[in-house]
Amino acid sequence: MGKRGKETSKLPKKTYWHLYSLQGLESEKFAKVVNKILRKEFVLIK
Repeated sequence: MGKRGKETSKLPKKTYWHLYSLQGLESEKFAKVVNKILRKEFVLIK
């Protein structure tokens, strides 16, 4: 087998958040996401 180099596929930045996915976040991450939702950088899905 040969070397593949850096062929890692990066996932796009998560911009849509569901209420249930916010529940599992740590406090600091939760606060950052909520602030971005309030600034309309992220979208909250109900």
